[in-house]
Amino acid sequence: MTLLPIVERELRVASRRAGTYGMRVRVALVAVVVFGWMTLTGLQGVPSAVQGRYLFRTLFGFAFVCCLFIGARLTADSLSAEKREGTLGLLFLTDLKGYDVVLGKLAATSVNSVYALLAIVPVMALPVQMGGVTAAELGQSALALLNTIFLSLAAGIFASTLSRNERKAMFATVTLVLSVAFGPLVLLALLEEATPGSVLTPAVVGLVSALSPIYSAEIVITASTPAATFLPGPGFWWSVMLVQFLSWGALFLASRILPRIWQARDSNSKLARQRERIEQWAYGPAEERKRHRTRLLNINPFLWLASRERWKHSYVWLYVAAVSGVWLWSWFRHGDLMLDRKTLVPSVLLFHAFLKLWIISEACTRLAEERRIGALELLLSTPLSVREILRGQWLALQRQFALPLGVVLVVEFLLLRHQFTTPLVLMNLAILLADVLALGWVGMWLALTARSLNRAILGTVGRVLILPWGAFYATMLGLEVLGRWSGRGPFEPSDDFNMYCWFGLGLANNCLFGIWWARRHLLHDFRVAATERYRRQKSGWLGRPGQAKAVAPLPATLAAS
Repeated sequence: MTLLPIVERELRVASRRAGTYGMRVRVALVAVVVFGWMTLTGLQGVPSAVQGRYLFRTLFGFAFVCCLFIGARLTADSLSAEKREGTLGLLFLTDLKGYDVVLGKLAATSVNSVYALLAIVPVMALPVQMGGVTAAELGQSALALLNTIFLSLAAGIFASTLSRNERKAMFATVTLVLSVAFGPLVLLALLEEATPGSVLTPAVVGLVSALSPIYSAEIVITASTPAATFLPGPGFWWSVMLVQFLSWGALFLASRILPRIWQARDSNSKLARQRERIEQWAYGPAEERKRHRTRLLNINPFLWLASRERWKHSYVWLYVAAVSGVWLWSWFRHGDLMLDRKTLVPSVLLFHAFLKLWIISEACTRLAEERRIGALELLLSTPLSVREILRGQWLALQRQFALPLGVVLVVEFLLLRHQFTTPLVLMNLAILLADVLALGWVGMWLALTARSLNRAILGTVGRVLILPWGAFYATMLGLEVLGRWSGRGPFEPSDDFNMYCWFGLGLANNCLFGIWWARRHLLHDFRVAATERYRRQKSGWLGRPGQAKAVAPLPATLAAS
């Protein structure tokens, strides 16, 4: 009998997949480009004795953030997809156990991530040759990154076990990872705030801090044990063991829960009854549903389809109110520190990031879900035109985000105008609006063409939010190389130049992907993308469908295997 048969099968499949080897090359290439750009532009004013440590810290920081959230991309929908398609029960008709399925899914999704880490480590070893970084620190950094990847993948498996919805599983994974990473630190801060004089012993402080993967990362970056460590032995190894314990605990719970989830019946499941009560609260009683449906159907039928939940537009107001309350409390507590540029700008960018991710999720979810279950084809067979469908989706986004976004723009203008000139503040607000428009168009198009909802969300993030920053840094690198090649010396742009360059590249990217590409495809290729029944072979750099051929759908039993 083969031990862990699904794990063996998935590893064999991955060894024959071209993407497994292509991933290592792409990740290594990106790491080399980042290292080269930092060497040319990021070491100005840094003493030569610490340049190696500076490069090492930066590369490790980028890699740590990617490892922390990689589970939301790889494992968040691994088991929930099986439950939606009804193929999970077929696996348990055999003699497979829960841990066979869980570890098999983990093996299938972790191969590329581990290979990507192996491609990054040699690039992180280059600063060792420059001095300031020891081989032991390099080994600790690789172990900390591998430990963080394992935690993120295990959190994704656990969230996928409890969820059927792809979007909820992904955001649950992100929430769980952030809770493990920042929860112990926030808990210690609250306890110290609530108990003046700190009745917490140093050992307890060190033990709680070590539960977070950030603790081991801090030790790697600072090259010394934090002051809170009073545990027996080095604090780094305590953190590694505790994070491993949390990760294996999540996998153990997933393997125990999974065999029971697929057998649950709607009439007997406590979880199903709880879900019914939540839906009753969200959608309201029958009479209120009828009034709500009539009001929205008179405006646009697709608006009702995308806005059936009666409290949906209130969630954004709750988010804005919660962030405002935290900021006001911090302002009363710390005074003008919250109005300082170094505090205000990161706070605004973090608020924007979460709001944009929310808009992307709402723009992608409805069309992707209707396309998955085949309801979009039925919708297109009605007299409802493509333009009316798109208008209904935009009306739903407007109903949910327009008023809160208007309040945010006014408040941010009042806050930022004391730290920046009026043109720079207006450019920041203009790029926010342009991002929102581009995110809506690109999200709707990728919802029709991507393989899954998570791919649509991440594709939208990459095209609209990440690509402009990559173009900006590539421009700075090009100007730096051009300056050195022409003999003019290092390129030293002013703050105004950086701001105008960033604004121009961001606006051009929004126009390219949002208005020219996504909107044009939605208006002309909506029906083709919504009803296609073929497998794509290749896609162009803009994601345009390449030549494809028709294939017959696989039977459910073969698809499950």
